[in-house]
Amino acid sequence: MMNTKNIYAQDSLAFGDKEWVTEALLGKIYILPAKTYLLPDFETLEAAGNLYTKKIDIPARNWNTTLPGIDSLNEAFGVVYTAQFIAKKPGNYTFRLLSDDGAKLYINKKLLIDNDGIHGPDSKLGNITLNNSKHSIRLEYFQGSKPQLALQLFATLEKESEAVFSSDNFTLITPAKKKTGPGLLMYGGAGLILLLLFYVWFRKKKKPVT
Repeated sequence: MMNTKNIYAQDSLAFGDKEWVTEALLGKIYILPAKTYLLPDFETLEAAGNLYTKKIDIPARNWNTTLPGIDSLNEAFGVVYTAQFIAKKPGNYTFRLLSDDGAKLYINKKLLIDNDGIHGPDSKLGNITLNNSKHSIRLEYFQGSKPQLALQLFATLEKESEAVFSSDNFTLITPAKKKTGPGLLMYGGAGLILLLLFYVWFRKKKKPVT
């Protein structure tokens, strides 16, 4: 059992930073109802912010800070991490997911580890063979009531030592930023102007000659 005594969160970057970086996982933040006991269907929720991190390594601790960009959010939240990755050493891997509260790990869109529910720091294992092609990862997590939380993902290649899943042992491919705002507005504005010009031309054409 992990010794959690005297382990406390001192920074707000444990889950990731707001700044986009290469070779990282994209984490989407979700605000959840106070009485959340299981992972929700995140596809039906709207994300409240983005995070980027090169590793999933938050040991069990008391959490008294907030997530970047979202003031006062230190409980009843979820984070969904996604990325593509390539194993630097192909082979048979054992993944270990430690969480407090619930978490699920999907590799190549298939559920590999289910560690859902309200519980203290607890680990579940899953095995998978990874070749040298691109793979997808999705890690869903929720934190119920404060103060204690934890989220760590480990990967062990056959008989090698266990290591935190990170950009050190896997090549991570950060999801691209979505293009928003100016481009869409520009095309929409141009379309509106053309529509108005056509309307004016049509009215003039229809106007009877006196």
